[in-house]
Amino acid sequence: MSWDIVVSDASDVPLETQEVATDEAWPKIRILPERPRLGCTKGYNRAFREAKGEWVIWLNDDCTVEPGYAEAAIQFMVAHPHIGLGALSYSENGGKFHVNSYYEMVYANFGIISRELGNVIGWMDESFEMYGCDNSLAFRVLLAGKGIAAIPESRIIHHAINDSHRRENNEAEKRIKEAEKLRDHYAPYLKQMQKVYAATSVPFIGRDQTPKWMWPAAK
Repeated sequence: MSWDIVVSDASDVPLETQEVATDEAWPKIRILPERPRLGCTKGYNRAFREAKGEWVIWLNDDCTVEPGYAEAAIQFMVAHPHIGLGALSYSENGGKFHVNSYYEMVYANFGIISRELGNVIGWMDESFEMYGCDNSLAFRVLLAGKGIAAIPESRIIHHAINDSHRRENNEAEKRIKEAEKLRDHYAPYLKQMQKVYAATSVPFIGRDQTPKWMWPAAK
């Protein structure tokens, strides 16, 4: 298939000074330096807006992919045009493959979305620096009237490397503040999103990550 790779490079050592590929594929790889770091959400959005293909698949820097993951993801989306966001199944360090849900609706830690839809909804909500950015993308897809589904055949290994940036992103106080902001911003639209999800999305039973305190009182 035709493809290109966009790298949002916030590494401590810029890619330009590291050993990089020199084979014929290299011209199809574009590096977007981040100096200073933009943060997760703005870094992703900047890379999304640089994409040229019909479909956009995103991964973290600590992931590897299973063979055929891209083909499986694209084939699923083409076969299900009412689905706006596909969640790739992932394994944490070799564990069971799964996807997660929030407010009992699947979202994508690693996913696929059409570039056209992404541009319409504005990609991830930049109100959230890191925690909640992937949730916001799912919510925006639902509010645009499109469904969400897990794609079991498209598989990712997430190695969850424990580096200084991960520790920074996982600071409990910071995550709680972001979670509260996510609740306050999107909970008023919860019934609307659940109605769209029920009508358009592929049924899924799995682990829901929503803390009890994040549910609105009327749940």
